[in-house]
Amino acid sequence: MTQRPENSRVQHGGPSCANYGCKRPECLEARRNQAKRNKFLLATGRPGFVSSARSAAHLQKFRHAGMQDKQIMSTVQIGRSTFYRAMRGEPITRGSEQKILSVPAPAPTGQITTTALCNPRGTQRRLQALIWLGWPIEELEARLGVHAYWISRNFRRSWVRLVLAVRVAELYNDLWSVRPESQGVDAAQADAARAYARSKSWAGPLAWDDDTIDDPDAVPVTDADKPVATVGGNVAARWLMGESVSLGRDDRREVLAHLYEWTNDTTAEIAAKLDMTPAAAERAWERIKERAALDGRRVWRRVYVPRERDLKQDEIGAAA
Repeated sequence: MTQRPENSRVQHGGPSCANYGCKRPECLEARRNQAKRNKFLLATGRPGFVSSARSAAHLQKFRHAGMQDKQIMSTVQIGRSTFYRAMRGEPITRGSEQKILSVPAPAPTGQITTTALCNPRGTQRRLQALIWLGWPIEELEARLGVHAYWISRNFRRSWVRLVLAVRVAELYNDLWSVRPESQGVDAAQADAARAYARSKSWAGPLAWDDDTIDDPDAVPVTDADKPVATVGGNVAARWLMGESVSLGRDDRREVLAHLYEWTNDTTAEIAAKLDMTPAAAERAWERIKERAALDGRRVWRRVYVPRERDLKQDEIGAAA
């Protein structure tokens, strides 16, 4: 028999109550039913414990709504151990997952009040990508409102405060397509930041998708196996003509620009053709337009919208 903690919230009628030694019929019956269910799930290939990934992502929404962890536990009606087990990425019971996901998350308030910690990989990657673009560390620290050397120390940490992770994400969204020199950053400092990022083999914003940059197991596209170089020139044009060729980084950008500017393909269709996510394709197109503007050029979508129906005979004459 396990000693029941003084602050336990376990109530009669649940299987956990019987695990503490309670002999009430309803508690013992609940534990038997739980054992039967677990045995059935295991026999049918559905174990009682599941990944906490979905639950953790859902609970994170409550934090972004400005709720403290204790408030979240009370709202979702789960215990402290279950809550932090999910946030650490440890398996939780299927019943706990269903209970968590059944409670709608409130709308984000834009103000984070919790002092909770989170995985630092997304924050580190965003900062590295901005430095890769030429933003000096001192400039980023000033814009974030943190103390000196915070960014350098953050690269060595295994956690980051959620409030700062959100602040970094907002700064990244504002600066990922902005050239530092256009915002008053000294050119020599910007070049030094770029050289430092290259010496560390950090990846730029184009190497990350918005839906993978926070995934600890994700790798930048520059880390993927490079295709065998295609012999000959005009690779982008040959790809557009239907030839089976391997696109390099510049060739892929040229093809993407052509598809956006000269076809009526949707973002999803363009992304599928280039083995990209729609978010990455859209971001790449925005950067192409930004670079063109810096060079004094303008690119835009020359979209042909097909007619919804065939013209009638008299309409053909009028159109002529």
